[in-house]
Amino acid sequence: MSLLKIYKFFLHGVLKLAGISPRKIDIEPGTVVKIWVPTQTTTKPAVVFLHGFAFDGILTWRFQALALANHYSVYVPDFVFFGDSITDKSERSVQFQAECIAKGLKKLGVQKCTLVGFSYGGMVGFKMAEIYPELVHSMVVTCSLWP
Repeated sequence: MSLLKIYKFFLHGVLKLAGISPRKIDIEPGTVVKIWVPTQTTTKPAVVFLHGFAFDGILTWRFQALALANHYSVYVPDFVFFGDSITDKSERSVQFQAECIAKGLKKLGVQKCTLVGFSYGGMVGFKMAEIYPELVHSMVVTCSLWP
């Protein structure tokens, strides 16, 4: 067993204790997005962390998710083709990623959120704000380009 697998095992336990657990959301036939979500229904403001072009969402944003889980409804998705999010489509565009994440959040009942994007996640966040302005309340983006 690799050190990364051991680390992820313990990390997932700590996140669950903090009130965040993974869910797989069926976006459409053949497309499933994994999103770490609050374990309890809450009225706290939603913050969505969008990872860069490496690893998965929770490995990128673990410290921030743990730090903010008491004050915000924290959502940490894995983009399709990263982590445990999958599709049988050949689509690889930033727009496809934005659509998948937005549809997943809407299925979870998120009506407004703040997006926090790093690198590729910032590009996806900009596209989400462009095509779903009713969903995106505000954004924080670092190390990214406008797509």
